[in-house]
Amino acid sequence: MTMTFNMTFKLPFVVVPAALLSLGATAALAGETFQQSGALGCIIDKWNEKEVEKGHKLVDSAIRCAVIPDDPNEEKVFETCSGKYEYKPDESWKGSGICTDTYKDGSTIVMDWEEGSHLKEYTYNKTGGTGKYKGVAGGGKYTYDNINDSFSGGRYKGTLTMP
Repeated sequence: MTMTFNMTFKLPFVVVPAALLSLGATAALAGETFQQSGALGCIIDKWNEKEVEKGHKLVDSAIRCAVIPDDPNEEKVFETCSGKYEYKPDESWKGSGICTDTYKDGSTIVMDWEEGSHLKEYTYNKTGGTGKYKGVAGGGKYTYDNINDSFSGGRYKGTLTMP
């Protein structure tokens, strides 16, 4: 997913952030791995650009997402993401950051993500959590498209391994 802002730079929405993607099965068993897929809807709260030289920009971002699983038995999740992007004069770009998914009971899953012009699909890796998700693992891929300058939508597919 790309979005054009000032000049010809393309600004991806994280999601991802991107993200992103840590929906848990409600009846999860220890050590069990679950396949996950669903939709993402994200809003950019912060997109601070700094041009360090002609055509070279650095960006700090903050994004909120709704993560909606394909399986209606899985919980919908609120996700917050932060990240950094770099846009080069040759129009290549890359970004990375962290997202935290927060569940209704207060449990969380933390993941890192990577995006860039060199990737067809973006990646995320679950790096831990709290509450019922303490020690969780997994990860996958995601894609998204801009709907307008501040909202994006996409899809994710991956795994969740319970501790």
